[in-house]
Amino acid sequence: MRFVTTCILVLTALGFTNTAKSQDSVVESKDFRIVFEEIQHGFELGNVAAFSTYLGSQVQVTLRGEKSGYYSSNQAYYILESFLKTRKILSFEFTSVGETEATPYATGSTVFNHKGMREVAQVYVALMKSEEKWVIAEINIY
Repeated sequence: MRFVTTCILVLTALGFTNTAKSQDSVVESKDFRIVFEEIQHGFELGNVAAFSTYLGSQVQVTLRGEKSGYYSSNQAYYILESFLKTRKILSFEFTSVGETEATPYATGSTVFNHKGMREVAQVYVALMKSEEKWVIAEINIY
């Protein structure tokens, strides 16, 4: 009887372990949504530092009327910071998220004041996995 009870306890524990692991993999596959939330929050505040830890080692940046190209994370930070410093963000929202496992992306729009004029721009941000962490691979504001 004791052997049966021990076996049941071991099997139950293994079942809980497998359930926990499968829940962890679901969280890992969905955690890119958290990255998009933090990027959105940073843009709403006009604060690149709020999401700078997610800048990849090489980021493609395309900004309307500004520089575009591939930049290191530090260069991308300063380019984005300069872009946001000259604009007063009125609203920023991702309206759709593409949940492809390889390269999740989010699209949306932003409204800002720039040189006394209100402007509307489309936004596209793509992520990629780097060392088990989601990082920004591309940011376009056009």
